[in-house]
Amino acid sequence: MDPISLSVLLALITHAAAGEAGKSAWNGLARLTRRAFGDEARAERALEQAQNDHDGAVDLAGHLMNSAADDPVLADLLRTWIGHTQQAAADEAVVNTISGQAQVHGHAVQARDIGSVHLGGRD
Repeated sequence: MDPISLSVLLALITHAAAGEAGKSAWNGLARLTRRAFGDEARAERALEQAQNDHDGAVDLAGHLMNSAADDPVLADLLRTWIGHTQQAAADEAVVNTISGQAQVHGHAVQARDIGSVHLGGRD
């Protein structure tokens, strides 16, 4: 079974609140945190500190790691959460490339999921 990486866990915790995928990731993290703490009030305080402060995120990651070492079910749930959260982040990533024989003269606009946009002069 793959070990849980503290650095990966910490990175996911600190970025879990961003975007739509982040909301889902944060909700999953909250469930894991409640299981790890076994106390709703302590879990909520830890989540709030993790969301607002890097040291809080470090503390939460450490607590999750320690709890997972003693709770194999939590460890499996945490690994699953990490995998899903990493995949969701990769799915939302935008990679724009200008390559090959392309010659750009002027500006290049690269983006993802743009609605009605008009570039240039009026028709």
